[in-house]
Amino acid sequence: MKIKSLILAFPVLCLACSSPAPTTDPANQMDASPVVAKQVAGVNALSTDANYDEPCTLLGEEYVRRTFNLDETTKLEESIEHSGCGFEWAGNKVVVSFGGKRPYSSTFLAEYIFDKQFQGKPALAMTEPVETANDSTISGPETEGTNAETSAETTVPEETKHTTADNHPQHAGVTSAAPALTGHAVSTGHFEAVSNIGDKAVWDASTGAMHVLYNNHIISVTVESKDKADVKKERAQSLAEVLIDKIAENEYTKRL
Repeated sequence: MKIKSLILAFPVLCLACSSPAPTTDPANQMDASPVVAKQVAGVNALSTDANYDEPCTLLGEEYVRRTFNLDETTKLEESIEHSGCGFEWAGNKVVVSFGGKRPYSSTFLAEYIFDKQFQGKPALAMTEPVETANDSTISGPETEGTNAETSAETTVPEETKHTTADNHPQHAGVTSAAPALTGHAVSTGHFEAVSNIGDKAVWDASTGAMHVLYNNHIISVTVESKDKADVKKERAQSLAEVLIDKIAENEYTKRL
């Protein structure tokens, strides 16, 4: 009798196993997002998916009108430049550009490019010195025994020995501050160092261009107008600060 009951219950169990999960199952309602799948916290600058949006789209027409005190009747025409884009009106022009198509992979690389372009620093030598090979570098000196030939105490300079003494200055338990990631801008050639914007910045009065290093980004804002150099400098800095705020809020990227 028990065997007959099991035989009758077997088809019911099979139907229960083969039936699909209800549509109310939360697992069935989850759609994979290619953007979320590619996005890993902290690596936007290293990802090939992170690109700059159009600089003028990122800046916005309203900030240009506000900076130059333009009313709504003034027509702004957006233009495409070889290094970015621009806004033109009544013989005036603002050109905005970034250092490349996507942010640099690190702050150190961005600073290297910035210093080479605007600080007059030469390119770093990428070749390693070649050491001439001889018998001693190939086989090493001949030994006279199995023990160390000289005492380690005599071969290690005193200044390189590790001690438990801390050479940091004593400040009642307060450790010294970490060094800054970037150096300060200096005035060189026709570039004037500008403080209190980004990590470092320079102003070129001859072209009306403000160049700013911010983290791993290089921002350039050029003002072409009949205003005095000081006014153009102030307005270029104001627009650069808007772009810095948007970059800080991660609004600069677009997805492929």
